[in-house]
Order: sequence, then structure tokens, then C-alpha cells
Amino acid sequence: MPIADTVMIASPNERRAAVLRAAELINCAKGSDEEREFDALTEAIAEFDLRRHATPVIEIPAAIIQVLGGEHQLR
Repeated sequence: MPIADTVMIASPNERRAAVLRAAELINCAKGSDEEREFDALTEAIAEFDLRRHATPVIEIPAAIIQVLGGEHQLR
């Protein structure tokens, strides 16, 4: 991931990549570009998690899942 002032994570795949990159940077030198990248990544991961958990869960009835899955037959 390139170094940036602000990192925005928009998907679970991007979050995964950010976590893996942050893990590579965990022991970086203080004051380095890598430390700034680590800080940006960890902040973006936290913001993504907060946004995701703030979204209410919508329960879908099992009958709709069957229709979407093609298990429902029209008569």
C-alpha cells in the first residue's frame, strides 16, 4: 500500500490487505515513513470496523433465501 495521509478502506478484501501490510510494518522504526503508514493503516482499519458495525443487521426470511437460491418452484 502506498504511503498516504489518509487511507480509506471500502471492502473486507481491502481491510484484509491493510491488516497484512500493517503486520509487516509492526516493528518499524520510530519516525519513519513505515511508522506513518502503519498509523494510517491501523486508523483506517478501525474506522472501517466502526462503520461496518454501525450498519444495522437486516434479517432475511428463509423463504426469500430459497427463492434467491432457485430452490423455489413456481406452480
